[in-house]
Formats: sequence, structure tokens, C-alpha cells
Amino acid sequence: MTEESDAPLAIDIKGLTKSYGSFTAVDSLDMQVGKGEFMGLLGPNGAGKSTTLKSITGLVRPTSGTILVNGIDARNHRKAMTHVGCVIETPECYQNFTPGEMLSYVGKIHGVTNRELAIRARDVLEEVRMWEWRDKHIGQFSKGMRQRVAIAAALLPNPEIIILDEPTSGLDPRGMIEVRETLRNLKERGLTLLISTHILKEVSEMCTSMTMINRGKTIISGDVNTLIHNMAQSERSITLDIRTLSVMTPAFLSDVKAMTGVSNFERTGEKSIRFSFFGSDEEQADIVDLVASHKLRLLSMNETGADLEKLYMKLTEDGEVNVR
Repeated sequence: MTEESDAPLAIDIKGLTKSYGSFTAVDSLDMQVGKGEFMGLLGPNGAGKSTTLKSITGLVRPTSGTILVNGIDARNHRKAMTHVGCVIETPECYQNFTPGEMLSYVGKIHGVTNRELAIRARDVLEEVRMWEWRDKHIGQFSKGMRQRVAIAAALLPNPEIIILDEPTSGLDPRGMIEVRETLRNLKERGLTLLISTHILKEVSEMCTSMTMINRGKTIISGDVNTLIHNMAQSERSITLDIRTLSVMTPAFLSDVKAMTGVSNFERTGEKSIRFSFFGSDEEQADIVDLVASHKLRLLSMNETGADLEKLYMKLTEDGEVNVR
């Protein structure tokens, strides 16, 4: 979340540091997650993601810094976590329990009444598509199914904030798809979600914002699409695919090739072209004007080439880049 935003914060971290002897796992990390936001905490293995989530949820005690959850100091663990559901690291469920028994156990810990538990258990198991398996032993489940049971347990107290550590780690493709679909459904419900991951695809396809960390430090934070767009502008390197309703004339093609910043020109069809472009937004708008001046009706102009993977690699290698 950007520092300039006045939106209410679900999680507000300032100067978080966690050291183990001479090793610093998290180093003066700042991060803000707005209410209703879906943030991805992105970074390579060992970047400090799990330590950050453990600090938020009270599983480890920070060396220094402040963490507020819904405005409550996280050191007041019981109060701060009242409206938080979480799954940290590999979910562990009793193998001889059924999902129904697991949720009953979790419900008693949270003081959920038996009447409310019956309703909530069905709701959350249907949410994660595990209701039909409610009476089967968890030991028979795949890892993806166990992950969904763990998410159901996190949802049982009806939390406002969901925190998940590497929710698709180690899952097969089907398991990954199922868990991601569950997360999208939670996003549509307006819950606040914070997930840690090193999988770029998850952040670019699901999250509305991201905080990227490396070696325990915050590298960059903000809206996913804005960060990618700003990088494209700083790099001045994108690929444009243009389609028109009418056949492109030789004169038009010649004029496009002659424009400043155009290279690697390729005609992909009678009504379509692709080329690399180095230039500003205003210069890119000139291309649209050129289409109109040749009386060609523009169907689409798609911008590709500046993606999260490129941003991730540059930031984690160089440590900084001017994308703000």
C-alpha cells in the first residue's frame, strides 16, 4: 500500500527487525496492507517472508519495530488476533480427524457455540469445496486437500484478515489451481488477504498489491499493475501488438517503421503488426494518431514485455530500481 493513501489499514508494520544472534532475518521492514486489499509478500527463499508473517501472528517476538493489526499492537496477541485467520508454514492436521472433527476442535478453541459451529463448519467447508469430504479421515487426503482444510479452519472464526504462508507450496498443478480459486473467492468477498510466495504467477494473477523483500529488507511496495507500468516507463522497453479493422497499407507500414523508438518490426497479418517500442506515453499515443491519420480503424493495441518476472529479477539482483 502506498504511503500517501489515507485508506484504513488492516496491517501496519514499521521498522520490523528480527535477529537470531548475529543473523538478521528481517531488517527494518516497512509494510502496510489496507482493509480489503489482497497483498502478496514476494521474495526468494530465505528473504524473510515467513519470519515476517510469524512476527505479525505472534509466533515469534520481533527484536524491534511496531506491528499494528486493525490498529491493535500485535504484542497484545490475543486481542490483535481476534479477527485474524492464518496458516503459517506447512499445515498440520490430525490425520485421524475428519474435516468436521477438525473444525469442531478449532471452534472450541475459539469459543464458538455448537449451534454456530454447525452453520460455520458447513459454510467454510463449502467455501473451500471440501463439504463432501467432511466425514473422511484427513490422512487419506492429498496435500492440496489438507491445505484447503487448513484454510477452512482459518476461516471458521469468521475473520476479517487472512494470512497464509506459501499457500500453494509443494502442491501439484490441480492442488495449486484449487487453492488459488479459493483465494480468489475470498478476495471477491472483500476480505483482507496477505500471502507470502515466491511464485510470480500468483502475485500477478491474484494480488492487487505486493511488497517485495530480499535479504530481510523491503525493496518495493505498491499496486502490482502500477509498479509494472512504472518499470516499463523507466526501461522504455515494451512490445506493441496492433490490430486494425482495415488492411494495413504500405504507406502506413512505412510510416510506423520510420517512427522514433520503433525496432524489430514484424508484420503478423494483413491487419496486424508487432514491434518493440522505446518511448514515452505521449510518443506511444502518436502511434494511435498515426493509425487514425491513415484512416485505419484501430481494433486493439496491446502492450506486453514489461512483466512482474522482469521486475522481480532486476530488483532482487540489483537491489534497487527507479520505479516509484
